[in-house]
Amino acid sequence: MLPADTVRAELISAPLPGVILTMGDVSFSVVTRGKSLPDRIALAILHTDMPSATMNGERIRSGVAHVFGSSADVVATAGPGQFATISFDTAELERTALKLGLRIALPGPGESSTVRIVDEPRLMELLEIVAASVRKTGRSAATDADVRCISRSLVHIAVRSLARDAGCASVTTRAHNNSVRIVRACEQYAAEMSYQNVTLADLCRVADSSERRVRRAFYECYNMSPTAFLRIAALNEVRHLLLENHPARDAVSRSASEFGFWHLSRFAGQYRALFGETPSMTLAHETQNTVEGAGA
Repeated sequence: MLPADTVRAELISAPLPGVILTMGDVSFSVVTRGKSLPDRIALAILHTDMPSATMNGERIRSGVAHVFGSSADVVATAGPGQFATISFDTAELERTALKLGLRIALPGPGESSTVRIVDEPRLMELLEIVAASVRKTGRSAATDADVRCISRSLVHIAVRSLARDAGCASVTTRAHNNSVRIVRACEQYAAEMSYQNVTLADLCRVADSSERRVRRAFYECYNMSPTAFLRIAALNEVRHLLLENHPARDAVSRSASEFGFWHLSRFAGQYRALFGETPSMTLAHETQNTVEGAGA
């Protein structure tokens, strides 16, 4: 059993016939952004309750799946807790719906919707089975027959969920899609600047939007202000640097200043509040790994 204050981050990817299953388990808050896969439908769900979790600005609730069409923009906050994304071949969903005599409403390219999950206990059971099998054997299930059975079950649950809510799925509005565009433009600019000396005026300029609109976009997508989001993003970059680079005596101060943190004691407090450990503790992990690798 790990201590309660242990920093934990696990990501499991389990390819199945016609299905791509990804599960995460983290002990701290994370921010993810990108696009859903082309020609596929993705369902994002929570495995455990996360009161502050959002998906494209909407609260993520247990028992509800966020559904993304082909190549849709996705911005999310999650953690601490467990979550999963299940990606399906669009044609397979349509074929299965036809066999079951159901009509399903799928979001179009770039669109998203929310649906209530049908048979959620069974879905969670399947996720637990796959996660346990991957951890133990590296396979999604013990036998090929089990793999096919799990895949079919996931497809059936998805189809029934999409059919049940076919008449009440709430497709993301054009205004909200514009919020995603604004946020992505701001993120890209801030990352190019290594988060140094980025002002709200700069963000308004690159997003071609007013200050009020930029603020609203960040609250819709991340439920936080632009300043708070960029600080978290910069802290994540520092953490990556501490974990990836060879340790040095001034590694913490150098990594912090590289991403715009000049007040080291304030930086250390913000870092610990986000990750549950100090920068020096993160560096100690890397130092231990380096020593163990050299002695192997």
